[in-house]
Amino acid sequence: MMKTFYSILYCSIRPNQDERITIGLFMADGVQCHFAYAADKLNVIKDLLPEGGYQLIKSNLRAIEQLATSCQSDLLKGHKGQRFLSESYLEYLSVYANNLLTFSKPVPLNMALDEHTFDKLFEKFVFALTGQQQSGQDPVAHAKQRLVKSIGDRVNFDVELTENDVAGLIVPSKVSFIGRNDVKVVGEMSDFGKALHALKLQIRAHLFLVDTIRRQEKDAKFFFVGDEPSKKLKDHHDIWESLKNYRPIQWVPTDEVQQIEEYMANHDVSPFFERV
Repeated sequence: MMKTFYSILYCSIRPNQDERITIGLFMADGVQCHFAYAADKLNVIKDLLPEGGYQLIKSNLRAIEQLATSCQSDLLKGHKGQRFLSESYLEYLSVYANNLLTFSKPVPLNMALDEHTFDKLFEKFVFALTGQQQSGQDPVAHAKQRLVKSIGDRVNFDVELTENDVAGLIVPSKVSFIGRNDVKVVGEMSDFGKALHALKLQIRAHLFLVDTIRRQEKDAKFFFVGDEPSKKLKDHHDIWESLKNYRPIQWVPTDEVQQIEEYMANHDVSPFFERV
């Protein structure tokens, strides 16, 4: 089994003087990977480079992000970018890549690859994650605590759905809560200021679940709880806006969860899974 490793991505500001800025972090274990870059730093770099150089960096970062996402979601391991997950390939890039964006030599880690580890390294080497809240001040967590008390007898919280629960669901999917009346009632929650790679994976998986359920139950009810992120985080805001305007899902800000409570009571929703 391959070990976890990480590689820091740098942006060269003045190559002749070896002046560079950390801009992103890549982490993989040969099977899965995470990649994220600091959007705020990218905005600063915009003023330090010619327009052509900035646009090249921006497009390259998004290409790397797309490649990493493709590898992460490639269950059959058939994507041509699978070599991107190997330590040897990143080491090759660290030696031979000679342009505005460069990878550091991969560093091995004796720990499993997960979102928490990635976020800690990202904050250490790249940038503090925008949108992270102090414990007890997270509006999404606060909204969830309220719903657990107010609708806990009508839904199941934090469950994983499989093909046994949803016909056609190829990959197991986690949801924040689920109940039913005549049709399924599904809810998901997210902090839209969290690391972009994690947000994209969550939204992509949830939309697949929504589409799969709707093929069987057109009238199924879907809620998504979360708040509008800063417009400075363009990619985050674009995702939020797209989801907010997606008609099958009812968008609910964290301070308006009474909409969910009223729906559950008015439609006599009951838990999807029987209580043990």
